[in-house]
Amino acid sequence: MIRIRPFRAWRPTPDKAHLVGSRSYVSYTDEQLHDKLVGNPFSFLHVIHPDHGNNAHLSRSERFANVRRKWNEFIGEGWFVRDERPCIYLYEQSRKGLLSRGVIVGVNVGDYRGGKVKVHEHTLQAREELFKEYLNVTGMNAEPVLLAAPAGHGLDEALGQAWNAPPVYDFSTTDRVRHRFWAVHDQAIVQQVTQRFGAMDALYIADGHHRMASSARLAESTGAFADAPKAWCLAFIVPQEHLHIHNFDRAVTSLSGMDTDEFLEALRGVGALDPLAGRPEASPAHGHVHVCTRKGWYRLKLPLPSAAADASERLDASILSDAVLDPVLGIHDLRTDPHVKFIPGTAGVGELERMVKTGEAAAAFNLRPVSFEELKTVADTGGCMPPKSTYIEPKLRSGMTVYSLEDL
Repeated sequence: MIRIRPFRAWRPTPDKAHLVGSRSYVSYTDEQLHDKLVGNPFSFLHVIHPDHGNNAHLSRSERFANVRRKWNEFIGEGWFVRDERPCIYLYEQSRKGLLSRGVIVGVNVGDYRGGKVKVHEHTLQAREELFKEYLNVTGMNAEPVLLAAPAGHGLDEALGQAWNAPPVYDFSTTDRVRHRFWAVHDQAIVQQVTQRFGAMDALYIADGHHRMASSARLAESTGAFADAPKAWCLAFIVPQEHLHIHNFDRAVTSLSGMDTDEFLEALRGVGALDPLAGRPEASPAHGHVHVCTRKGWYRLKLPLPSAAADASERLDASILSDAVLDPVLGIHDLRTDPHVKFIPGTAGVGELERMVKTGEAAAAFNLRPVSFEELKTVADTGGCMPPKSTYIEPKLRSGMTVYSLEDL
């Protein structure tokens, strides 16, 4: 049984929604961030980074207090309004034939601590504490955790009528994504959706492990329970069929002292290495990886995992690290090694080829996307996926729904 909760969101006024919502700040370069802040006074980036470029002298608590101050300014300007009744919020993104639909609600942190909201990544205590303090000082949560609901629970059917209603927001952003948004307070629909989640055994974190863990820490440190606002975490829950999992490719800037011929010979010692006629047009088959070198593209057969390997160790990304990146290239820790770069699969193999041809990379590895079943199995068995195993869409916009942690 998964517990969800409608809530009274703070939302941008309809005329400002397309200007307020921002991508995650880490997706912007410093120059892009500066341009956004200078060129758009309504961007939620002003709330997230009120002291951009001028905060080195401030303590962490002072920076967080300034976030709260800027948030109060946005409210004071009338750029955000709060729903009078608790709602569940429907959010749809569409781009290049891809459609993602889901619901924004509160999820009980007790379900996370109880293992019903399942993880596939480890979190760092220092980051959990950082985000916990951020939530406590600012008093609001504006970035939902992305959760996946397994197929077969009829969420689309429960929401069928609501999707056909006129949206409160309908706009496109410069990345060519169309956003549509509904606020639903019809009790019959809310009850149906709540019942569908009540029939689920588990949800799976797709993105936002630290945000989920931080919300749980906040609840525990403040003694929040039951209906207290801090006992719930803001979440965007997407049915499995609306979650799009892409690969994360690897590019290396060094061949550990080898030239390309020596590198290819080393790969032949790993598994069958076959040259390709040109750039691959499809993802590699399970158990294989495409390799881009200065002498063209190859298909490498990866070793089979051992019979004792767990679900995480059976992933192609894990086998690539264990069979090639570590023993052949000396890349022992993907999290810290400066010679490896991670390229979202949405960039395409053309980006890997460009990096190798321009010398930005010495070689690159194109992996097949992890399936939802693989992600689910890792989470169900308590495993941990390798760093940058998945690039998951939809990517959420900050500031579209703001959850108050201080009152209902």
